[in-house]
Amino acid sequence: MPYALFEKEAKLSRAFPTETDAWLCAEDSGLVVAGVHGEKQLDHGYSIQPCQPDPMEDAEPASDWILPKDLT
Repeated sequence: MPYALFEKEAKLSRAFPTETDAWLCAEDSGLVVAGVHGEKQLDHGYSIQPCQPDPMEDAEPASDWILPKDLT
């Protein structure tokens, strides 16, 4: 099942084949913060969720890992 990065209900990234890949996208985009006990967590309002596969994905595999600054 693919996973993507979401802000509330809006999908921000392409569908990644694994949840780990979606976390790497969030981390590369500066959206991962340290929790109370030092654990990694997403910044407030962001989540990693299962999603439908993207139709006919033709972009480079990591082309949208860095999100536009106006989304962060």
